[in-house]
Amino acid sequence: MDPLGVIAAFTAAVIWALVIFLYKQKMETAEATVVNFSRLVYVSAFMWPVLLLAEPTPGLWAAVASGLITLVVGDSLYFYAIHRVGGSVAAPLVYTYVVIAQYFALLLGETVSHWLAASAILTVAGVALLARGGVARLEPLGIAAALAAALMWSLGMAAVKLATMGQVHPAVIAYLRALSACAALGIYLVARRRLSLVKSPLFAIASLLDLGLGSALFAYSVDKIGLATTTILVSTSPLIVQIYARATGAERIGPRQTAGALSIFLAIYLALRG
Repeated sequence: MDPLGVIAAFTAAVIWALVIFLYKQKMETAEATVVNFSRLVYVSAFMWPVLLLAEPTPGLWAAVASGLITLVVGDSLYFYAIHRVGGSVAAPLVYTYVVIAQYFALLLGETVSHWLAASAILTVAGVALLARGGVARLEPLGIAAALAAALMWSLGMAAVKLATMGQVHPAVIAYLRALSACAALGIYLVARRRLSLVKSPLFAIASLLDLGLGSALFAYSVDKIGLATTTILVSTSPLIVQIYARATGAERIGPRQTAGALSIFLAIYLALRG
């Protein structure tokens, strides 16, 4: 297994985990769609020079499709699911994308060992344990939205795999994903007369790290170690969030979260072994 691919996946997971705290802060004063659109705007505005690395290839369309499927449809369904059933229910359901992605990896010609299959299941179990408790709201539409988001996320990641197979540069994949999603969300917000922007240099930097560097590292990892393994490794983000929250004193890690952490650590071990 390519060590650079593994490092890229873990680095992306760390970036995605840490920017969550800033996004949550901004969503206290702005709606989720505006926050999502704002991060896409900053990436689209400042990352365009990577298009110099682009070459005409059918894989470019896969990168565009990934942005629309994952960042527009998938994320919107996830936010809706959180609203309807809460994060403690939505997060474990959405993270079943890790298992679904193994199936898509098989369809795209990857070898998915039984170790990887077991690792994917352990990852979902770990996320379920890490999710904070509370009153579970088992509302049918919310559950359906969470499961649909899982399917969209896995489809979007499969599209990233198709883009890498088409020899598209990882940075170009990241940019086209953000640009396509930005255009779609912009049209939606204009139509709803709710177009606005989060104005913050720190937020802009976080957006570039998240959807720029993080997404490029994800695409690089998919190219080097495959979709099946990469999706498992980047899904350690919830664990990193918990560790950071504990280190900063923001949250306490109890027995449930400890069990979730152990489940994810075992998942990482099996993924690297597989």
